[in-house]
Amino acid sequence: MSRPSGSKNKQQTIATPDTVQFSTEQRINFLADLIATRIAEDEANGFPLLEELQGVGYESEQPSS
Repeated sequence: MSRPSGSKNKQQTIATPDTVQFSTEQRINFLADLIATRIAEDEANGFPLLEELQGVGYESEQPSS
């Protein structure tokens, strides 16, 4: 099966997300919105993510007997 004509030297473009061109303020607002949305989803589901995060790291901080 041969390659489509004209594709040999065709320049490929890389898909980039729209967030790449955000200003610093737009990026901060974007991240804050993502965080707020995730917190609201976690609250609606009974806080499983919060409970998981609260348990992370505590095992290594407790002194061993």
